[in-house]
Amino acid sequence: MASRESVGGIIERIPRKRVKRHYQCNTSANETNHSVNLPNDALDKILALLPIKKAMQIGILSRRFNNSWIFSRRLDFDDEFARGHTTEDFISFVNKVFDLHSSPTILSFRLFFDANGEQSLVEKWIKKSIEKGVEEIELCFYVIGNYFDGGPIRLISDVYDVESIKILKLNFCQLDLPPKPKGLQFLNTLVLKRIFVTPALIDTLFQNCMFLETLDISQCYRIFHFKICTANLKKFKVLKVGDCPEILSIEIDAPTLHSIHYRGHICFIKFTNIPKAKDVMLNFIPPKGFTETFLARDIVYDIHHIHVLTITSTFLEGLTPKFVNGILKEMKFSFWNLKEFHLIMEGALYCNPYDIVSFIKNCQHLEKIFIDLNEFNFSSGSFWELHNREPFEQCCVTLYSLRIIKLSGFKFQKDEILLVKFFLEKAPCLQKLVLITPKSRRVKVNTQNLEACHEYLKSWKSTRGAEIAVFEHSNDRSSVFPTHSKPSRENLKPLNNIYRKIDPINLRSLTIKAHVEMKDKFVVDPVAFLESRISMKFPWPQPRKVPNLLSQLFVRTYAIWRGHDDDFVDSA
Repeated sequence: MASRESVGGIIERIPRKRVKRHYQCNTSANETNHSVNLPNDALDKILALLPIKKAMQIGILSRRFNNSWIFSRRLDFDDEFARGHTTEDFISFVNKVFDLHSSPTILSFRLFFDANGEQSLVEKWIKKSIEKGVEEIELCFYVIGNYFDGGPIRLISDVYDVESIKILKLNFCQLDLPPKPKGLQFLNTLVLKRIFVTPALIDTLFQNCMFLETLDISQCYRIFHFKICTANLKKFKVLKVGDCPEILSIEIDAPTLHSIHYRGHICFIKFTNIPKAKDVMLNFIPPKGFTETFLARDIVYDIHHIHVLTITSTFLEGLTPKFVNGILKEMKFSFWNLKEFHLIMEGALYCNPYDIVSFIKNCQHLEKIFIDLNEFNFSSGSFWELHNREPFEQCCVTLYSLRIIKLSGFKFQKDEILLVKFFLEKAPCLQKLVLITPKSRRVKVNTQNLEACHEYLKSWKSTRGAEIAVFEHSNDRSSVFPTHSKPSRENLKPLNNIYRKIDPINLRSLTIKAHVEMKDKFVVDPVAFLESRISMKFPWPQPRKVPNLLSQLFVRTYAIWRGHDDDFVDSA
């Protein structure tokens, strides 16, 4: 077993953050600073609940707490913990922590690690955590290794047999859940990222994890038709699905579901039974070509009872008035319970102010409106002039419940001001209008006659008590924010750098070579053979622009395997 002194050198290298002490200006010289003396037992319990790194930093500051970290019940070996250490130092240190750990229980074990080739080591750490009744396990393995083999680490079966785990978060590892796991009955939160997710896995989860409350699936593959039925679950409340490029359809039957978040390309979505749903976020990724925006039209009837709705302009474009037999017709729907509406203008093709108004006028009880304009410019071409301007100006709706309006990325352009004028005139009980300038300095803001514009805004108010505030993006002091924060793409940047280096043409060429090689060998599973050849050339992650191509190649491999490959090779 490692000695405590041997760990000292590594502990001292853990950087300590400077803590600013704010002293009151009116403190007199006669005032004394009364410190609180707590019993050692109470202090030990408090320190045991701190993450391992924080406990070590406190131990450096005081001899009294020098060895308190060995009783820490939160073993968080995340990115911040590993910063500044080599892989060898990291492994050595984690080993020593487990060797010296003296607490009878572990609340959480979090590991962010390049585990390529370290299967047995990770298994040992997980087993030690399980032996001490760990309640939360988070495994985030770096994007290194063979994705087509399921990731660098296969999750050990011990995890499926333990009953103490309540939170399980897995990133880029292989999950082989048995049909009837002995444990996981008390699992309430499951987060899966960059993992193969099959229908059998989803069915097993909802049949055995009776206390599941949150399911978060992102950047996962092998999900084509995502269908869940949770009639037997009494606590399932939150479902998040994001950036799963192979999804074709989503069907949800969940009577207890409260929150639904989806991010990805527009697809067929059917909500069969969600009577308790309160907030829905449908963040459709902007298409690069033709997209079936009409798929959004049926969704509004399934979620008409919700209170909070966040959508992107792609969804809104599917609901805009359309020509039917030469007549421009609007959809008939109503969100009578909707209190907050958040619109993200991202990748819009032809939206104009009336498209927004035609939706909002069907939400008579709206209290808050948030619109992220980003770098979007309204389309005010001939269609707007011929078909939308007149109904926009003649719209006689009154939004009596509207209290707060916030427009981010506001550039003081003509159509933007026209939209603001509409809101000011139609909201007699408005309390606050907030305008935020664009985040990017590349976006031009029309600052000419800004004072005159402000006077116009005040004159358009239908109530004198309404406050109008304008802030720069970096200095937003409005204290007014939507329920759903705008999804960040920061976590996708490292992947994008790899995606750009992979050329689909090279991938196709490699596939053809694999086909030729298959002719000379006895191949039992041609798809697996092709996957292995591709993964040897292009380790995970597979390129974002290629998944559809990969799927086509895998399917057509069977035809090639049967000897019908000449036409395909020529066409490739």
